[in-house]
Amino acid sequence: MLSSYSDPRLVYKHTRPSALQGVFFYCIISSMKQPIPIFSAPFFIEPIDLDKIKMADDADYHESYLSHIPTTMGTDSFTEESYHYVHGVIEDCIGQFLPDRPFYIGQVWRNKYTKTDWQDPHIHSGAQWSFIIYESVEHSRTVFMNPARKVIMNQWGMYVDSLMTDFFPQIEPGHICIFPAWVEHFVTSGGEGVSIAGNCYLQQPPEGP
Repeated sequence: MLSSYSDPRLVYKHTRPSALQGVFFYCIISSMKQPIPIFSAPFFIEPIDLDKIKMADDADYHESYLSHIPTTMGTDSFTEESYHYVHGVIEDCIGQFLPDRPFYIGQVWRNKYTKTDWQDPHIHSGAQWSFIIYESVEHSRTVFMNPARKVIMNQWGMYVDSLMTDFFPQIEPGHICIFPAWVEHFVTSGGEGVSIAGNCYLQQPPEGP
């Protein structure tokens, strides 16, 4: 399973490729050595069968977010068969981080974009993992933001062109992007179509400090 920082299919924008690139932060050993991705975060971008994804028939679009884009948030859900299919796709990716730990898909919704629509920066609070299924988009417009970007810009301004402060993957329809729910992200204008977003939760969080 390829993560986003090792997947050759992905195209990075807003940053110049270099040996220092990483999803979040690379520890620099020397200018001639390969850096170690100390604080990287697991991303997965995998194909998904859109014919196996069916949503509730009674979902209603309504305007939401600061950008007022149409969304079915709060009114939508997978059919039972689709739930199990998507759950299996996600489990194949994040199961390595949750050995013998169950999880469930909670909220799921569609977002509909026109070329002028956008979405403000946000995280999916309360969830452990989130996902976006690119259903009928022309091309993905999701930008993921490095949590350390402000530190990099403030303390390492001279490296800002070498270190990745955001991640802008080019994802085609029929793919799912799975990522930690705490990663801040936004959607730029310029594309149109429909995406499906959702959250995953642990059913039994571990006890202890």
